[in-house]
Amino acid sequence: MRSPLHRSKAFHAGTLALCAFGWAAACSSDPASTPSPTPTGGATNGGSAPTGGSTPTGGTTTGGIVGVPTGGTIGTGGTTGGAKATGGAATGGSSSGGSGNGGSASGGTPNGGGGMGGKAMAGASGGGMSGGVGGGGGGGPSKAAADPSTGCGKANPQVGSSGSPLMVSGHQYYVKLPTGYDASKPYPTIIVFNPTNNPISWAEQSAGFEATGPKEAWIRVYPHPANSSSGWGAGDVAFFQPFYDQITSSFCIDKARVFATGESSGGDFSSILGCEHANKLRAVAPCATKNVSQYPLTVGQRTCTGQVASVVIHGKNDNVVGPENGPKTRDFYVALNHCGTMTMPVSGYTDTLSNCVQYQGCDANYPVFWCQHTDPEYSNTNHGWPKFAPKFLWALFSTY
Repeated sequence: MRSPLHRSKAFHAGTLALCAFGWAAACSSDPASTPSPTPTGGATNGGSAPTGGSTPTGGTTTGGIVGVPTGGTIGTGGTTGGAKATGGAATGGSSSGGSGNGGSASGGTPNGGGGMGGKAMAGASGGGMSGGVGGGGGGGPSKAAADPSTGCGKANPQVGSSGSPLMVSGHQYYVKLPTGYDASKPYPTIIVFNPTNNPISWAEQSAGFEATGPKEAWIRVYPHPANSSSGWGAGDVAFFQPFYDQITSSFCIDKARVFATGESSGGDFSSILGCEHANKLRAVAPCATKNVSQYPLTVGQRTCTGQVASVVIHGKNDNVVGPENGPKTRDFYVALNHCGTMTMPVSGYTDTLSNCVQYQGCDANYPVFWCQHTDPEYSNTNHGWPKFAPKFLWALFSTY
């Protein structure tokens, strides 16, 4: 298991080019989520595979607004998923912005606190916003080298499927490999935790990462809670270590670039992991979270294994878990990453359906984004996985 010091090198500290994701812990006893209407053609239960899309490049800030990379689409089309879910998840749209040309950081300042033990991180925290991506300070170091897992070099690994999942520690999961998977090449990996009362296929069909872009470049992992009706909770935390060990020993994963996200109770879980297993994760993006009593959202009451970049997403009018829960998760990561109180809007994500900002002054390499949207997802409860999320996360995480 890598130490926080080993992990910190993987974070790209460039300026906030495609920021604006926010994760928080999601509710573990919510109704089944309902994906949004498909942007083109539409798909009913079962869904159709999204198409199109390109890898984002560049990104700069203009006019005091955090920029997002040029290009970066997640394709068109949509899928549906989940028990009681109908329609398709909207994943279209492209990121816009300029080209990144931020400065470089040298030296590095030691940053501690929040259970960090004072690890040294390249670049100093501060205010600069020019070029690059998600640094939380001025210019940042060059992108860290990949950290290949022990699964590299292993041909034909078992991936499972939604109909025939793999098992570890009482939990089902399956894996989707990038097109043309090369067992000698370490891939960034995203783990998506589904909401309560939804089938294991929900994340594949509804989260939007099966579109061109992620499909070509990332390993996607879709686990399922031990009890679907209870959702993800404190009792599932012990499963993550053997799960992580199993996927990193089976697939060629870049351990410096493992991301976790989820919605509702899946959001809760990704947020918990961002503290308890921060030394294994580059970033988390919890959506529609609630409080989990065993894991209080107070830095002083937790012993985190490191820090993570975070994107906290929550409905401004969420009437399932309430609008107050997202800010609590946001404030946890703001405190953990020693951010200031000032924020800057994220270019391309300033409309009410996304409404993303990035906090200023965070520790270098550990930015915090907050997206308080009004997307009516989840049967007009404003509690679901918003349409902007997949293209935003794909654009941001692709720069790490």
